[in-house]
Parts: sequence; structure tokens; C-alpha cells
Amino acid sequence: MVAILLFIYNFLIILLIIPVLLLVLVFSGKYRREIFYNLKERLAYFKPFPEQSKKIIWIHCSSLGEVRAVEPVLDVLKQEFFIVLTAVTKTGREYASKIQKADFVSLLPVDLYFLMRKAFRLIKPDILILVETELWPSMLYAAKANNIKVITVNGRMSEKSFKVYKLLKFFWRYFAQFINMVLARSKEDADRFAYLSGKSDGVYVAGNIKYDRDFIAGFTRSDFGLKDADKIFTAGSTRKGEDEIIADAYNKIRKSFPEIKFFLAPRHLACIETVKKILSKKGIKFSLFSEKQYKENFILIDVFGQLQNIYSISDICYVGGSVVKKGGQNPIEPAAYGKPVLFGIYMENFKSEAEILIKYGGAINVFDADDIAEKVNKLLSSKKFISETGKNALRAVNSQKGAVNLTAQKIREYLTAINK
Repeated sequence: MVAILLFIYNFLIILLIIPVLLLVLVFSGKYRREIFYNLKERLAYFKPFPEQSKKIIWIHCSSLGEVRAVEPVLDVLKQEFFIVLTAVTKTGREYASKIQKADFVSLLPVDLYFLMRKAFRLIKPDILILVETELWPSMLYAAKANNIKVITVNGRMSEKSFKVYKLLKFFWRYFAQFINMVLARSKEDADRFAYLSGKSDGVYVAGNIKYDRDFIAGFTRSDFGLKDADKIFTAGSTRKGEDEIIADAYNKIRKSFPEIKFFLAPRHLACIETVKKILSKKGIKFSLFSEKQYKENFILIDVFGQLQNIYSISDICYVGGSVVKKGGQNPIEPAAYGKPVLFGIYMENFKSEAEILIKYGGAINVFDADDIAEKVNKLLSSKKFISETGKNALRAVNSQKGAVNLTAQKIREYLTAINK
């Protein structure tokens, strides 16, 4: 049955890939750059590795967020093993190359069985590690066919994605069973993986490795032309429908704090032009982050990779995708810098992280522009309130550390067991 499903899956990909590529070529510059970046790697076109004295671990991530998340695991494993790191997105692959913590970096080949079979033949991994929710049928089937054990680390399955997997369980249960061990972030995630695969053996709660990253504030306010006395608010990873809310909140906040420095970072840079129009419509004069010299107090971040640095020098941070129904973004980064965190009620994708921050008093729920303005004004009016909330956020992050060592230990144990 699984072979038939795999054939249908591969046939559908081949059937759809040509019209999709044509549409991308004609209508989408953004996705065209993404899809045709390093095309050879997407076709599994890379040289086979020379014989290794170390065991080879193939670690696969989806995008930038997962590559960043797995960094602490790489730090622990890279001395003992030959690390192959793949990513789906251009930004994830570029960041993986930049940090130089893997021995070989590549884009993930297209999930067609003949390409995955070729990738396994060239890489010859001793084990395959999938980060979070990276489930690719051809990849999983190729691992099974090559007798390669598969481990999912930082296993995450949001409520939204679980509904989709559950709906298609007749398909996914055949491929999810090829995952030999799941190290989940939480019991909720573990239960969902167990349901999908139909087995609870080998499914463990190991915690969230994202808490174990080293969040070092490598920048100061002066690096961005700001003063120590400035009051700084940052809204990060905002989504469609949310930028209007943030703009309205800014107009309310500046009535009480006219000199506030207000940073806005849309989740997708392709939305920058749309956000510019929204700000102009709201009567907000703004500077672009790329200009480096800010004539206005409202700064629109129009470059990639700077949000974490801006979080580190802010007074208060808002995590986007949470007042609108987008499931929220990761609140750990601002919290790990000891910053009070604001987010809306739609944090399904980071439910456990949000709950922990609220429990420790390091985060505050907000509902709309009026509520954001009210909470920001309250925080800015009290240094003590800001300080205590920021410390609580950091305490919440520190309380969850330890997942990396447990994850690395499980990987070592598994490699030892399968090689006996």
C-alpha cells in the first residue's frame, strides 16, 4: 500500500511541477528567486563524500527559524560527527552556510523518490534527523529503503497543522511510522506525533531546544544611531492585517511619548511596499532601516536578518501574527534578551512558549490597537514595571533550558544502539 501511495504522491508532484514553475516564472519574482536559487542542489546534484572516519549525521531543517533552533545541537555534535545540514528555503540555506557549524550544507532536493534515493546514495548518512515538523514522504521512504534510522528533534505539531495531518491520516500514517524516534517539545506535541504514526513507543518529551540558544546582545543602541535614554518599541514579524493595528497603536502611543523610537518589521519583505502605503495613509512619517540614518521616529525594517538585533536593544517587544489569526511567531527571542513581550491571543503555533511566559509574568496579552497602546504606555511609565517584566521573561526562558543536552544524549545513545 505504501508503495502505491508513494507512486501517486510522486506522480502528482511531477504533474503539478511544470505549470507551477511556469506561473512562478511569469508572475512571482519573490518565489522565482527562491525556487531557482542553487537549482543543482534541488536536483541532488552534488559530489559524493569521501570516506569519513566519523559517523555521518544528516540534519534537515525547513527554514531559517529551524536552522537557528538547531544551532545549539550542532555545537554539541559537530566535534564527534560529520554533519550534513539541509534546508528548504534560500534564507535557511544561506544562514546555515554563514554560521559554518556543519561540514556540508545544501538545499533539500525536491521530494521525488529518485532524487531522494540519489541524495541518500551520495550522503550515506548513519542517521537522519528531522527538525520540528519536516515530514517528506519520499525522503522518509528512501530512509527506510536504505535502512537509515530517522529521529525527529524539537518535534512540533501545531493545532492547525495537526488538523491537516489528521484529515489525511490514511496517507500519513504509512510514512510517519518510518520515524523511529520523536523528541517532542511538549506532551501535546508528543501525543500528536504518536497519534499520526499509530505508535507511542519511541516518542518522548525532551523540551524545546530553542530555549538553549545563546542570545548574546552583540549590539548597542549607538550601533543603530540611538541613545541610551531613548524609549524603544519593536513590533516584529507582523502579518497582513496587523500593520494597520500597529500603526494605529503608534499614533496613540506617541501622544504620551512623542519621542518614542518605533520599529516595525513585517514578516515578509515582499510586503514592504504595502506597509509603506498603510503608514502614509495613517499619516505616519517613517524612515527605512536600510537608510541607516533615521530622520523620523518610526523606522520600517526593510532588510533581512536584523530583527533579533533590534529586539536586543528595545525596551518592549511585540511578537506578530498574534492579534490576527496567523498562529503567532516565536516569543523566545525577545524574552531571552530580558524584554517584556506583548502578543495577541492567536499564539497556536507557539502555545507552550506563550503560556510559560504568561505564567512567569514576562509577557502580556493584547487584543487591539487601543490595548497595545495602553499596555505600552503603562510599561513606559514605570521603569520598575519594565524591569520586573523583562526579568520575568528571562526567568521563563532559563527555566526551560536543558533540551539540547538531552537531545544530543538521545542521538548518541541511538547511534550506539543501532551500530552494535
